[in-house]
Amino acid sequence: MNIIRRTHFLSLFYLFSLILLNGIGTTLPIPNLTQIAEHYNFPLIGLVEAMFVVISTLFLFIWGYSVDKLERKRILWLANGIWIFPAMSIFLFPASLLIYIFGRMGMAVGLSAFSPIAYSILADYAKYENRGLTSSGLNIAWVGSSAAGILVGGFFSYKWNLSFGFIGILGIIILCWQFFFQDPKRGRQEPAFDGITEYHYPWRIEIKQLPAALKSRTILWLLIQGVFALIPGTIFTLWLVSFLSSSEGINVEIQVASVIAIIIASGRAVGYPFFGRLGDYYVKKHNESQVRSKIASIGMAGQSFFFLFAFLSIDSYLASFIIFSLLFWIGSFIGAASGPNRTSLLFDVSLPEHRGSLGALFSLTDQFGEVIGIVLSTLLLQSYGFNEVFIMALVFYLIAALAWALSIPHINSEKLKIQNILDHRADLISSMKIEENSNG
Repeated sequence: MNIIRRTHFLSLFYLFSLILLNGIGTTLPIPNLTQIAEHYNFPLIGLVEAMFVVISTLFLFIWGYSVDKLERKRILWLANGIWIFPAMSIFLFPASLLIYIFGRMGMAVGLSAFSPIAYSILADYAKYENRGLTSSGLNIAWVGSSAAGILVGGFFSYKWNLSFGFIGILGIIILCWQFFFQDPKRGRQEPAFDGITEYHYPWRIEIKQLPAALKSRTILWLLIQGVFALIPGTIFTLWLVSFLSSSEGINVEIQVASVIAIIIASGRAVGYPFFGRLGDYYVKKHNESQVRSKIASIGMAGQSFFFLFAFLSIDSYLASFIIFSLLFWIGSFIGAASGPNRTSLLFDVSLPEHRGSLGALFSLTDQFGEVIGIVLSTLLLQSYGFNEVFIMALVFYLIAALAWALSIPHINSEKLKIQNILDHRADLISSMKIEENSNG
């Protein structure tokens, strides 16, 4: 039993490592863009990173459908192989701008697979009553990955191409680790299949099924919530350090402001497992998934008010900075209620063969919110200060909280519909087994 649990844990850790690599690969060049532009004498190097995002977005759907249609471990081999070679090419041949451009595009294609793969596989590791807690690990990996990419890129700022060699070596290690990765059977953790031995799930997605999968009102409101929640989240990620180092904040060095920003935003890392487990507890106690939306809606609205009080309290005095830090940390903590419960609800109201495609759609709407956050904050900061822009951005958290609340009436009926389909499939599998045994 201990060996099984250890293997299960290592496979989950492998899954989270893929998400970490995805984020690192995405943000890796950011600290060194100026150096890279000068190195190639190509001032429009930012367009290459814009194309990276565009290609990643386009391939999300291709990978999502492939994950739901084909064997997932083969998709993992393919995706890992696709992005490692371009990364190592940039490392080995830094003199060629063409290799850099095509290398980044190749990395975008391969790395974009990891999000839908993670959504699809995670549901088959997480027992129904533990989905929130297991999903919190995925959220922690997502949040930490972008920051990790910037840190890795900054560490190799003295010779930027070494950062691509570093991530390429990590990718090779991950590729070797895949020999020991156990891909769980699709849908195995669904309660409908608990009593079935020699379990096999033969269903796979078809193109014609996608419109029906997208008719879920719960999924619709979760997608809308994701867009609006990512707008202020992106704004704070982009500008919080600049705010803290400015005269509007506490006027400290950039390095000090960076450390402070990480500390006061660390409430997310603590909140994810706490609220994931809280959702699991109430779902198990009351046998209904509506509670996940209620927890997330309250947390999303609550964080906007704590952030508001935090920004209103800050001035040049040490005492106000301590109050600001405490309020911001609490806001980050309770705002984390959204992440794991959103993923858990996706699992509850979707069929196992749809989760890769729907996970890709979740990632797409998140990216859409990020783009809006970048553009909106850049425009607003031309006319307003950091504090004013931050306070205006909090409105989007309230809209996201409303979207969470609007999902509540639909959850139980849609979850029941999925359960009925899976129960019917379980009966079919059992009947087939009985027929095979009788024929044998």
